[in-house]
Amino acid sequence: MPSAIDDRTAAYIIESHPIFEDLRQVAAQVAGLLILAASGSKESVPDHPMLVSAAQVFAHSADALARGRAPVGENARAHRRCLVDAGAALGRALSAAERWPTDIDGVMMPLRDAYSALQRASWLLPGFQIVSFEQACCSVTRAPA
Repeated sequence: MPSAIDDRTAAYIIESHPIFEDLRQVAAQVAGLLILAASGSKESVPDHPMLVSAAQVFAHSADALARGRAPVGENARAHRRCLVDAGAALGRALSAAERWPTDIDGVMMPLRDAYSALQRASWLLPGFQIVSFEQACCSVTRAPA
């Protein structure tokens, strides 16, 4: 990645940052719903308020992404492609989550695809961070005492 960002790329970053954040929020909400479904929670229902909220945020971000200008520059174009890919995958995940009973694999697979696309986007331009727990203390497998 170049050390200096040109004005057009900076404008793209400013324009696309809320879209990235919305898609990240939708992914987190869908993941939360998967936890409820996998645990057998009585809260896991197809009209759960979190699913309704995720669908609304998703619709807003998909609209903003569709209205966005085509970016200039290789990294910005690749970043936008990642956002489009994440949006498509989240759309599939939301559709699967709205079906009852919840097909956990049917939601999980596109959710993983969406998260991977968001992760790739975060590497392409500055200001698009995703918290990774890979090196966190909770990810360490401890041997039995």
